[in-house]
Amino acid sequence: MAPNYDELPTVTFAIFKNKYAKSDRHPSEVGEIEITREFLKEMTKTAKATGIIPKLKVAMWEMVSKQGLQYKNFKLEIKQSSAGVPSVVEVVEKKEEEDDGLLF
Repeated sequence: MAPNYDELPTVTFAIFKNKYAKSDRHPSEVGEIEITREFLKEMTKTAKATGIIPKLKVAMWEMVSKQGLQYKNFKLEIKQSSAGVPSVVEVVEKKEEEDDGLLF
């Protein structure tokens, strides 16, 4: 059964031109990422079920804000296994634990 990607948590964030950059040593673009508890819990479940830290998929769109500011909008999601191999979600459902604990 293929995973339902609509049900998996995602994280979105934006990167903007660094208006404080004064030299080549400063980053040209900056932003912040807030990892949600739901996303972190899904990563933890995946790691516990498979024994490995999951890879994340990232997608990027070039956008323009309402104020005309150009920026890059990103989306992170947990990479799922290919067809024919049980998805991490299916493995987790089989090994479901009533544990809210994180890896650290």
